[in-house]
Amino acid sequence: MAYPDDSSKSAQLFARARSVLPGGGSRSSTLISPYPLYASEAHGKYLTDVDGNRYLDFNNNMTSLIHGHAHPRIVGAVGYQVRRGSGYTFMNEAEIQLAELLCARVQGFEQIRFTNSGTEAVMNAVKAARAFTGRADIAKCENAYHGTFDAVEVSLGVTATDAALGDPPSVAGSRGTPAGVVESVKVIAWNDTATSKRILDQHRGELAAIIIDPAFRRIEPEAAFIDMLGDYCRETGTLLIADEVISFRVGYTGSQGEYDIPADLTALGKIIGGGFPVGAVAGRRDVMSVFDGTREAEGHVRHAGTFNGNPVTMAAGFAAMDMMTPAAFAHINDLGARFRAGINEVFALTNVQGRARGHHSLFAIDIDDVDLMASHVDSAAACDGLARYLLNHGYAMAPGLGGAVSTIMEASDVAPFCETLLAGIRSIKGEA
Repeated sequence: MAYPDDSSKSAQLFARARSVLPGGGSRSSTLISPYPLYASEAHGKYLTDVDGNRYLDFNNNMTSLIHGHAHPRIVGAVGYQVRRGSGYTFMNEAEIQLAELLCARVQGFEQIRFTNSGTEAVMNAVKAARAFTGRADIAKCENAYHGTFDAVEVSLGVTATDAALGDPPSVAGSRGTPAGVVESVKVIAWNDTATSKRILDQHRGELAAIIIDPAFRRIEPEAAFIDMLGDYCRETGTLLIADEVISFRVGYTGSQGEYDIPADLTALGKIIGGGFPVGAVAGRRDVMSVFDGTREAEGHVRHAGTFNGNPVTMAAGFAAMDMMTPAAFAHINDLGARFRAGINEVFALTNVQGRARGHHSLFAIDIDDVDLMASHVDSAAACDGLARYLLNHGYAMAPGLGGAVSTIMEASDVAPFCETLLAGIRSIKGEA
């Protein structure tokens, strides 16, 4: 493969798409320059594009395909359900089965409510917190991504605030966001316990919720930071929302089990849908009661949705999560550690300042080398060059050189990837 190639089918499809889709698509996260690749098919750990190029897929549809592509058991469960109907205005048992599986795994999941995306899950968790507490304001970490919802987009994609120069400001994430929305969001700094505590103390009695992503930039939460948030929420009646849309893949009981996070509500998505559109809000029974449509009590949150609890998604999700046993989590987490160790060894061999960032089954490649950056204008250019090299040699990474391990990957996948990474770094250094 030689990307980019203006004569490729992907390039031609992108040109065609731009006439009917703003920017050429419906997902900004799939855009790469000068054009995105178009998939033809995918099986197991491999993805094939419309030009016939095959890649080992470390992206896995933004970490959602924990068993890779077209897993036979999931395909079978979906086929069984589709033959009996893909959606009804009646309830379906598959929704109960997936809810029971998830609630049985996590102590804090007393009840659960399904949506169709992680964004919807976060949005409804925030609405539930506001209804339960009677408060409107929330707090979030600077630059933490929680989906495309006005409030949680505040201070996303900003230059990180230097704590010595002041506190993180609240900045609109999208042009046109109402000023009142921006003002209602208080911004704290991930893992900065002292600064965050001081900021939160300024808003005691005002906050409905604090929302955190335990996998924020693939950096593990520090125990002191989590303890501070838990204490603050208990003292002030603020709810703690764990956005586990990505981080639920950390282990059998998610990040909150791994890091002892006392979440009152949890937003879920990605792996719980078995590759289909999904989201969920889970939490304490008393908080979740605000969704109870059988009683129109004060504080009730209306939550409808044509595809909420869709039987196809529920069947796929049950199959996927039923296969995620403690042994399956141990397998992917061990592989994640092997990839990170291999990446760090590559940096040592090349004398390039860089590292593998991440934890459990997630990793990302950071390049910090000043000399290398200077030769590529900036770090983004160097990372783009490395991502392109890997792409041209059969590896599809997530934006920012991120990777997510799937259960069908093996230890034998580590060495070939690291050898290609080594060659790629040497190439952008001009040594090959």
